[in-house]
Amino acid sequence: MLKMDSVTFELGTLVKPVVDAIHDVKPVCVEAELISVADGSVVFLSPDSMATALRADQPSLVFRSSRALDVHELIRSEILEAGGRETLLNSRNVTAPTIGECFSMIPDQMKARDGKQYRVSFAYAGQGLTRYCAVNTDWYDDLVNLLVEFIAGHEKRFEELAANEAAKLDALFKELVIEIANDERFVQTRGLRKKGLLVEAVWGDRIPRDAQSRLMRLAQGEDPQDWNFAHVVRQANDIVDQRQMLE
Repeated sequence: MLKMDSVTFELGTLVKPVVDAIHDVKPVCVEAELISVADGSVVFLSPDSMATALRADQPSLVFRSSRALDVHELIRSEILEAGGRETLLNSRNVTAPTIGECFSMIPDQMKARDGKQYRVSFAYAGQGLTRYCAVNTDWYDDLVNLLVEFIAGHEKRFEELAANEAAKLDALFKELVIEIANDERFVQTRGLRKKGLLVEAVWGDRIPRDAQSRLMRLAQGEDPQDWNFAHVVRQANDIVDQRQMLE
């Protein structure tokens, strides 16, 4: 007989008509992993319809399968389903959110469901036709819907966040450039290479690295350096040069 001890109360309630029918018909119930039901002729039944079919067909064998939630694997599959790339699952990008970004927005009560069973399914075959019944818990469907909506809205959020970050970075650069250009040590230093060494020593910890890992040369023949750093040094130098030309 089918043992439902490991099935959650919610799932047990949903599939009760099927369980009652199995109890009446008394087929052999086998725990099995139902990998696919797409091959051949299959009818998808509700629990009530499955119960009716069981009593009418009196099958001798019924297969049962259950699935437990793996939050991170669910997030991964939903990102890929929405067009995300396997290689970018943990890298911030415009195409889709990362696994970490999705996980962080899931409410704690949903995260607590990790490892809990969310689906139970039944199947049996007869006369060339497979009868199949599967039910999910409401909380699982709610979680999937939450992820789908979050992933669908990622591009707009990403663009808005990128614009805000760019504006903040631009304001920081302008402030730093003016501060550096007004510093007498920078004004008196000759050559971009030496100016760069001074900026690195005095202001280096205030210049964030370029998020895209871009590089720029301070001057011809110099080794490439972080784009943000080189940009600040060159902008400050341009201000100094312009002032000296007007003197």
